[in-house]
Amino acid sequence: MLVAHGLLLGRLAQLQADGAGPRPRQPGIARVHVRHIPPAARAAAPPRDPVEAQPATARAAAPAPRPVPIDADRPRIPARPGQAAPPVQASASPPENGRDDAAATQSNGMRVPVYATQLPPPVTLHYALQRGRSSGQAELHWATDGARYELAWRGALAGVALPAATSVGRLDAHGIAPERQSESRRGRELRAVNFQRDSGRITFSGPQREYALPPGAQDRLSWMLQIAGVLAADPSLAQVGARVQLFVAGPRGDAAPWVFEVTGHETVDLPAGPVADAVHLRREPERPYDTRVDLWLDPARHHLPVRARLLPLPAGEGSEFVLEGLTAP
Repeated sequence: MLVAHGLLLGRLAQLQADGAGPRPRQPGIARVHVRHIPPAARAAAPPRDPVEAQPATARAAAPAPRPVPIDADRPRIPARPGQAAPPVQASASPPENGRDDAAATQSNGMRVPVYATQLPPPVTLHYALQRGRSSGQAELHWATDGARYELAWRGALAGVALPAATSVGRLDAHGIAPERQSESRRGRELRAVNFQRDSGRITFSGPQREYALPPGAQDRLSWMLQIAGVLAADPSLAQVGARVQLFVAGPRGDAAPWVFEVTGHETVDLPAGPVADAVHLRREPERPYDTRVDLWLDPARHHLPVRARLLPLPAGEGSEFVLEGLTAP
């Protein structure tokens, strides 16, 4: 037996010397056993608020105010039958929140001024509408109690209802101060622009973009009444060559200064009779695929728009509105 053990130990020593056998454990090195433990499943993150999803520089600390509910079929401010309301006065005063006109400076370096206004009393304007070979009717309803306002636009072309538009807000030292303008079809809202005055932002229900809110900013509906109030308050702005600048934002995510220049005083033929001294203003587009606007205001009717022509450029089918009549509450 001793001889057998000796032969076996000798064979093992030879195998280790040749590298064919198991190597001896190195002293001082312990074996490590590794076991994989799967991580716990993460909880689903709550959906991010659209404002939070924007860059940090564009966020505001204050929460966005709730949108004002809109009823496009009935004015929120009832008309007072039997009363002839005087024009709504709004005079220039120091800007709100300590801002000055620099707050309205845009990326193109243009400074948009603010104006005193003398807004018209409540009224509904009825228009004949023409677009290409199609004709129809439209109406613009303006209601105000001196503190808040509502504007509602409805129309039909060739018997087909067009998207309706509503603008609601308040009146301040600079005239009309929109809070929300929306477009809807068959009672369903399509898009909207919000003027968040607490945080100084203009935001939209669709496009995830925003703009600084300058004093005197208007929406795509309110500018028609705002410019009437501006010229009524300052007749010098109705002279040929005079300019009125408004910052206008629309529900589709657009916002830019609009510059209107008085091109002349003209006679406008209306179904109810001619207007002999209508003030003609023109807004030229400032970028591709923009809209040229021609507007005729009647000084004898609080400078209300009696004719308007909107022409998309470089090529598009324009729309024209001619006043057929007006009704007062």
